[in-house]
Amino acid sequence: MSTAENLKRSEEDNIILGKERTNLQRNIAFLSILVIYFFYCYNFMVGTFVKPTMIYTIAEGGFGFTLKQTESIFAIMSFATIPGTLLFGWMSSKLGKKYTLMIVALTITATTYLPMLSPMNYTLWRIARFTTGFALGGVFGTAVPLVAEMYKQKYRGKLAAIMTSTFSVAMIFGGKLYGLLGDANWDILMYTAIIPPAIGAILVYFFVPNDYEYTRQLISSAKEKGEKINYLSMYKGKYLWIGIGVILLSGANFTAYSSFSNNSTTYLKTVLGMSAAAAGSIYSMQGWGQLIGYNVWGTIADRFGRKVPAIGMGLSAVAVFIYMQLSSSDVSMFKVISLLLGFCVGFSGAWGAYYTELFPKRFSALAPGISFNGGRLISTYALPMIAGVAATSAGMPGIFRISMIVFVIGAVVWFLLPETLNKARED
Repeated sequence: MSTAENLKRSEEDNIILGKERTNLQRNIAFLSILVIYFFYCYNFMVGTFVKPTMIYTIAEGGFGFTLKQTESIFAIMSFATIPGTLLFGWMSSKLGKKYTLMIVALTITATTYLPMLSPMNYTLWRIARFTTGFALGGVFGTAVPLVAEMYKQKYRGKLAAIMTSTFSVAMIFGGKLYGLLGDANWDILMYTAIIPPAIGAILVYFFVPNDYEYTRQLISSAKEKGEKINYLSMYKGKYLWIGIGVILLSGANFTAYSSFSNNSTTYLKTVLGMSAAAAGSIYSMQGWGQLIGYNVWGTIADRFGRKVPAIGMGLSAVAVFIYMQLSSSDVSMFKVISLLLGFCVGFSGAWGAYYTELFPKRFSALAPGISFNGGRLISTYALPMIAGVAATSAGMPGIFRISMIVFVIGAVVWFLLPETLNKARED
C-alpha cells in the first residue's frame, strides 16, 4: 500500500462514528447538533430579555423584584453548570453522547419554560435558572466530542471553533431580537429560548449517528482491563497532570477574560468619562473580533497544531496593555484595539477538539466538559477577589493588570501541555 493510501486510510480511521456516511449526511448531523449548541449559548442571554421587566413595579407591568434578587437568580445558573457537567458526563459514558445530548436539550426546554408558570414567583425563578444551568453544563461535554468523533482530525479544530463562535453570534442575534421586540414582549423572547432546543433534540434523533453501541464497547473493553470509565480512572498517571493543566488553562481564560470584559464599559464611563453610547460601541467591536478570532484560530489549530493559538492568549495581554494607554479622545483607536482583543481572545476556539484529544478515546464523554467547565470553579472564587481591587488605590487599572498577568500565566500553562495534532490517541 502506498504512502498516500496509508495516509488516506489513517484519516478515515480517525472517524469513529458514521464512517459509512457521506459528507452531506455528516454535515447535516453537525448542523443538527449546532442547533442545540447555538441555543445553549443563546440561553445565557435570557437575563438580558427579562431583567428590565423583573425590576419594573407590578403597577408598571413588571414583577416587582429588586435588582439584587435578579442578580441572584442568574448568578445561580452559572454555578449549576459545574455539577451538571459532572452528571451528564457520567451519563454520556453510560448511554452515549447522542442520547445524553437529547436529554440535555429537552431538559433545557422544560426548565426554561418553568418560570412561565408563575412569572412573579422569585423562588420559582431561582429553581428554574438553577436547573437550567445544570442542564446547560451538559452541552459542551456531549456536543463537542460527538462532533469530533464524526469527522477526520484535520477538521475538528475548525468545527469546534464554529461551535464556540456561536456564542458571539447568539449575542448579536439576541441583541437584535431584543431591540426589535422590546420589554413588552419578554414572554415571546423567552419562547425563542424554549422551543428551539426541543427542535434540536428531534433533529439529533433523526440525523446524528448513534454512539450507544460504541459506548458499550468502550465499557466492555475497560472491564477487560479491570478499569471503569469514570473521572477517577481518567485522572491517573500523566493524565492527572494533564487534567490539572487544562482546568488551570480554562480557569485562566474565564478569569482573565471576565475580569477585563466585565469591567471594560465601567472603566470607559467612570474612569475616562465616556458616554454610554461610546462605551457600548467600543465593547460591541470585541464581540465581532471574537467571532472572527474563534474561526481563524480554529483553522490555525487544525493546520499548525493545537498549541499554536496560545500565541493569541499571550497577545491578549498585550492588547489589554495598549487598551489601558488610550485616552477618552481615542474612541476610534479604542474600537480597533477592542476588535483586535476580541480576535486574540478567540484563541479558545479549538479547545473542544483539543480537550477531547488530550485524553484516551474511552474518556471522550468525560474529558472535554470537566476540562472546560472545571475552570469555572477557579473563576467563581477568583473574580470576586479581583473585583475588590477596584476599591483599593490600584483602582480599575489594577483589575486590568491582573487580567494581563493571568492571560500570560494561561499561555505558559498551555505551552507546557502536550500537542495532539497528528498524534495517536490511546484507546
